[in-house]
Amino acid sequence: MRVTLIRHGEAGDDAPRDELRSLTLRGRASVARVARALRRRGGDFTTIASSPLVRALQTAEIVAAGVAYGGRVVVTETLAPEGPVSRTLAWLATLEGEDSVALVAHEPILSSLAGALLGVARFPALRKAEVLRLRMGDGLGHAGELRWRIDPETGARETP
Repeated sequence: MRVTLIRHGEAGDDAPRDELRSLTLRGRASVARVARALRRRGGDFTTIASSPLVRALQTAEIVAAGVAYGGRVVVTETLAPEGPVSRTLAWLATLEGEDSVALVAHEPILSSLAGALLGVARFPALRKAEVLRLRMGDGLGHAGELRWRIDPETGARETP
């Protein structure tokens, strides 16, 4: 399974509650840039899942359109910013038959999830609109491999 972790783009501070914050124009542009890069580099997702927060859903929709994803974006509470990684891993295990899963969410859940999937104690926080591609060659119960990342400023793919 390939797992692609995508942090939402830059969001504004104009909403009455955090979960209602939407992407700024700059945030939309960064997400569109990484969506184009994903399309060039194998953004053939069998599932795209998102946190229910507005900025993550908007990011997921832009990515889905950018890679010509034909399915429905799955919304799951397990990708909420402060959610327990164990719950996200359990949910991800239900998708183990999928070829390529994209998870659109927030910090600190994404860096915690990256650490858990890679078998490392700590993983640096993802920048806004940053993308990581992990390969889970031996399944979710084993340490995966960081294949590449997409820089949100340039859209360039970088290998570790």
